[in-house]
Amino acid sequence: MVGAGTMGHGIAQTFAQNDYDVALVDVKQEALNRAQVLVGSSLETLAKYKLIKPSQIKKTIARIKFTTSLEDAAKNADIAIEAVSEDRKIKEKVFDQFDKLCPPQTLLASNTTALNIFDIEKTSRPDKVLISHWYTPPQLIPLVDVVKGPRTSEESVQLMLELLKKIGKTPLLLRKFVSGYLISRLQIATLREIFYLLDNDIVTPEELDMAAKAGLALRMMAIGLVQRIDFGGLDLTVKNLDNPYVQAQITPPDYKPKKIYELVRQGYLGVKSGRGFYDYEDRSEEELCQERDVKLIKLLKVYNELQNMK
Repeated sequence: MVGAGTMGHGIAQTFAQNDYDVALVDVKQEALNRAQVLVGSSLETLAKYKLIKPSQIKKTIARIKFTTSLEDAAKNADIAIEAVSEDRKIKEKVFDQFDKLCPPQTLLASNTTALNIFDIEKTSRPDKVLISHWYTPPQLIPLVDVVKGPRTSEESVQLMLELLKKIGKTPLLLRKFVSGYLISRLQIATLREIFYLLDNDIVTPEELDMAAKAGLALRMMAIGLVQRIDFGGLDLTVKNLDNPYVQAQITPPDYKPKKIYELVRQGYLGVKSGRGFYDYEDRSEEELCQERDVKLIKLLKVYNELQNMK
């Protein structure tokens, strides 16, 4: 697992929880130190809410080797996954190293969100290259997008799908690459409206999140996005699509956000810096992640119950 940032440590934790030995690699020791703290904290939260046994915590951490040596990590790998920066040159370099350092049978996977890895990688094993795109926090969110490249073998795809199911994930096979996949594309589509509402002081960040949780998210948990249209009526949706007054409410595609750029200029980067749109009042990243995870764990239990009702 290359990249110990936002996604990498959670993906490593997920495999380790399911009895796989994992090498988590990063060029920065401080990133590995942070990852180890967050993994330990996450496991304690899972144990507190009885998703794992307390005895699994030490065993899980022991299965993860935190290292700055990709060469050492890759030599016995069955699967290599990268979750490095969304930078074409960096990913190209990582896949070049994967190809040189991993055994011939190793499956090579990317967690990329926007870049078409199949246009970037130049390995000697294109049949073993695919995308496995996870969602934050990966140790809790079930969905993983799996994308087959033009030269990826069916055997490699099935191996990844079966592995993800084995570790309790819900893999979704995309028939072809599309930047952002499913959920990320939907999230990006909402950003323009979010920034417009915040920039024009129509609502506060807290009020907007409250509205999303109390309205949008609650319905989505029950009927998703497409079935919501069925319940609302397709004829009504068509009328709204054809209504110029409704369409005029949509923020122009070229809208340039303001507040988020100002926050970044001030060094307010979100949870990792202690302040973003919210002020986290000197609460630690570890504490904030625990609070988020507790909420997600409770929702995950509801989600599983809803799935079993089908």
